[in-house]
Amino acid sequence: MPNNVTSQEIAEDFIEENDWSPDDFGFIIGPDGELKTLMIPEHLMEDPPEEVKIILELFGIDDIHDLENRKLH
Repeated sequence: MPNNVTSQEIAEDFIEENDWSPDDFGFIIGPDGELKTLMIPEHLMEDPPEEVKIILELFGIDDIHDLENRKLH
């Protein structure tokens, strides 16, 4: 995959190919259990569901806004 592809483009392609809605969250976890990447609906960044917060905490992410400038892998 080219390095100049945005995460938004990847998310849009993934949604189209997999019949996901724009409100869905996506977590990609490697075979070692490490969180490699995730997709977060922009409009839900301010107030993600409690279940999503719990999942992020499992990976040591206490504030979803910490992800804005973070490379996961």
